[in-house]
Amino acid sequence: MAYTRKQVVTCISIIYIIFSTALSGYASSRLNRLSIPVSSSLSGFTTALPIIAGLLLEGSYDLTRRQERRHRLPRGATTRPPLVIVANTIIFIYSTVVITLLGTHAAPPSGLNCGLEGRWRELFKQKDSEAIRTIQDAFKCCGLLNPHDQAWPFPDKTHNAHACEEAFGRTNGCLNAWKGEEQRVAGILMAVVGLVFVWQFAIIIVSTRQTSWLRRILPGRFSPMIADEEHGSPNGQRRAIQHLPDFNRYSDNAVAEVDDSEEEGEPQRAIEASDRDVEPIRKAVAGSGNAEEPLHSATQNEWARQ
Repeated sequence: MAYTRKQVVTCISIIYIIFSTALSGYASSRLNRLSIPVSSSLSGFTTALPIIAGLLLEGSYDLTRRQERRHRLPRGATTRPPLVIVANTIIFIYSTVVITLLGTHAAPPSGLNCGLEGRWRELFKQKDSEAIRTIQDAFKCCGLLNPHDQAWPFPDKTHNAHACEEAFGRTNGCLNAWKGEEQRVAGILMAVVGLVFVWQFAIIIVSTRQTSWLRRILPGRFSPMIADEEHGSPNGQRRAIQHLPDFNRYSDNAVAEVDDSEEEGEPQRAIEASDRDVEPIRKAVAGSGNAEEPLHSATQNEWARQ
C-alpha cells in the first residue's frame, strides 16, 4: 500500500499534536489540583495551541492547493502562499504571547513568592480545607512559611496552630516545594509551546524543500513515491510498484524493458553475425569437395580398365 507525502505528514502531525496536547493537559491538571496561581485561561490557551496551530496550517495549505487546482497550476507553484503566511504569523504571535506570560511563572524564583502567598491566604480565608490539605499531603508539609503558619487543620476550639505538626509530624512549610512545582509546571507548558514552534518550522521546511527530511528517515519504498509527489509527478503510484525485489522485478516502463531486451539480445545477435560470416567459407569448402569427387571417380575407373 502506497502512502502519499500528505498522508505521512498528516499522520505524524496528528501524533505530535496529540502528544503536545496531552502534555499540556497533564500540566493544567497539576495546576488545578495543587491550586497553583497560574491563570486557568493561560493554561487553557496553551492546551488549545497545538490544536489551533494544526487546524490553521492544514486549512491554509488545503485552501492554497485548491486555488492552484482552480487555476490549473502545478503543486507548489505558489512560492509564497498568502494564506500560509497569515496562518504562520498568527501562530507565531499566539505562541510568543503565551510563552512570555508563562515565563513570569518560571523565573525568577523570588518573584513567585507574592503570588503564592496571596493564593494561600485566599484559601485559608475561605477555609478551603480540601485545597490546603491536598497541597500539604502532596509535598509532605504543613502551613505556608512554617508548620504552624496558616496550616490545616485550621485553629478552632479543638485545634491550635500546631495541630498539623502534632498530627502528622511534619516540620517544614510548603512554600519552597509549592514554588518549585509552579516552576516545573510552567516549564512543561513552555515546552509545549516550544514543541508547537518546532513542528511549525518542520512543516514549513517540508513544504518548501525539494528533498525533504522524510526521504531520509522513512523506509526506502516510501522515498521515491514522496520524491515524485514533491516534484508534482503523477507517477508516484507507478514508482511504488517498481520498488520490488530484484528477482522477477516488474516494471511498467516500456522504454526500460526495450533497453533490457536489447541488452539481453546482444550476445545472440553477435553469434548470428558470426554464423553469417562463416557460412561463405563453409560453402566454398563444400564446393571444393564436390569438384574433387568426379576427379577421384575418373581415376578409379582408369585404374579399373588397366
